[in-house]
Amino acid sequence: MSLIYIRQATKNDLEQIMPIIDEAKKFLKEEGNPQWQSDYPNVETITADIEEGVAWVLIVDQKIAGYTAITDGPDSNYKKFDGKWNNDLDPYVAIHRVAISDEYRGMHIYDDSVNVLTNFSVFPAQIEKLADFAAVSPAQLKNTIVPNVDLNMF
Repeated sequence: MSLIYIRQATKNDLEQIMPIIDEAKKFLKEEGNPQWQSDYPNVETITADIEEGVAWVLIVDQKIAGYTAITDGPDSNYKKFDGKWNNDLDPYVAIHRVAISDEYRGMHIYDDSVNVLTNFSVFPAQIEKLADFAAVSPAQLKNTIVPNVDLNMF
């Protein structure tokens, strides 16, 4: 059985994180997803995440297998969107820049992504909130994060 956990990323992890980001960009392009098809996210983005203390790495058997940034709202990125949230009063956590290494994609090590990301038991309210905010995009994108869960995209 594999040892799987998350930990906060450090600058020493950049050399392993950036190839994972590049693999995710390629994967998104192949899926027809327009996100990440420019210079974003780049080393400056990930470095800023690390410096802000919001960068996390997924570890599988002592190897970095994935990356994400987890911010405790309010998130300034969401002020730029033209639209209305179902609920804009409750506090929230935003999960950004989720990327998994090609080596682990399809292995379903993230099937219980809410549990992996929070290290708590899965609560129905977490799944409901994930569904509310899974993809903030003007396009209805394919759910590649948790494909077995029907999510109502923003």
